[in-house]
Amino acid sequence: MSDPDEPADDLFDALTSGKIHLDNRLRFEHADTTGSRSSAAVTNRLRLGYESKPIEGFSGFIEMENVSTFDGDAYFVPATGDGDPTRTVIADPIGTEINQAYLRYNPKHFNDSDLSLDLRAGRQRIILDDSRFVGNVGWRQFEQTYDAVSIRTNFGLERFSAFYAYIWGVQRVFGPDGLNPESESHIINASYRVAPELSVTSFAYLLDFKSDLPANSSDTYGVRLSGKLFDDPNKTDHLFAEYELTYANQTDAGRNPTSYDADFYAAQLKLTQPNLGYLVAGYQFLGSDNGVFAFRFPLGTNHKFQGFADNFLTTPAGGLQDLYFGFGADLTWGIKGRVTYHQFWSDQGSNDLGYEIDVVASKKLSPNWSVLAKYAYFDGDRTQPDTERVWFMTTFKF
Repeated sequence: MSDPDEPADDLFDALTSGKIHLDNRLRFEHADTTGSRSSAAVTNRLRLGYESKPIEGFSGFIEMENVSTFDGDAYFVPATGDGDPTRTVIADPIGTEINQAYLRYNPKHFNDSDLSLDLRAGRQRIILDDSRFVGNVGWRQFEQTYDAVSIRTNFGLERFSAFYAYIWGVQRVFGPDGLNPESESHIINASYRVAPELSVTSFAYLLDFKSDLPANSSDTYGVRLSGKLFDDPNKTDHLFAEYELTYANQTDAGRNPTSYDADFYAAQLKLTQPNLGYLVAGYQFLGSDNGVFAFRFPLGTNHKFQGFADNFLTTPAGGLQDLYFGFGADLTWGIKGRVTYHQFWSDQGSNDLGYEIDVVASKKLSPNWSVLAKYAYFDGDRTQPDTERVWFMTTFKF
């Protein structure tokens, strides 16, 4: 098959000489939480897509996604009602859907200027920054994608990037039978790399969901600072540091029935010694408005933050504080391991909500094949349930 990145000779060549994408992920998840029976889900996620070759900068992409299980009664998916409601939640329903289907205009093949432009229309994956506010929730078997028109450009400036999307629908992680809300939302994100030590990103996420999920309608404005310290591009084995600082304010918007105003703060420092490992420490503050309503991340990859046990996917009304420490190591046989400890408190009253320990080990068996084991234990306090989750997973893709 010819290179799909090379421009096509004609429309027939564009449609027939593209690239096939395949991604298969087989996973076992065991979950146990206070007040529910244990769950054990063996699920397989298959993605199959086709990307056309570009012609005059235009191309297309379509991708289907199927999730199947060996025993749907061994776990529970509340968003769809699948499985046994007496069991612990595992949010991997079964079904088949269109994961992505978009037209793209990217004139890089005939544009000799410094201007970059990437325009997409249709169902697409959107991941911004660290996916804290806008992401694809890639850990779940069905990922989150967006029915949207998006544009990314640098306006001809080498160290600048701007992104805008209008979203009219969100295909969430609960598959074709889950709640996939209609939306009238605007996503704005712009960043400028001042130097390797400092990149400045400002953002405005103006979310308005219709009658499906009105409580997630909000206006969020913020700024993110990030960069590398002690970095030497001429050396590959020296110690360096990476930092992130984020502030955002969120208020109710659109059809949200609750009036609120809440802040978000995040700070993280990571020290890395290549070929050895890293140390990381951070703090996140998800503020509450007098215990009535708290800062939320309706489009974020929330599994990535506040612990893998998923006890805080939606912020409690009293808010949340998360102080965490962790380390990662390059182990023998090419295994990469990491351990993270979280301590949680509420914002209102600073009440102890519990602690969590997360452990991950992964290995690439080949460029196309990888395996992973993952463990999360949450010890809850003040009505927070104890939760334990274990995963074993293998992924093959090309």
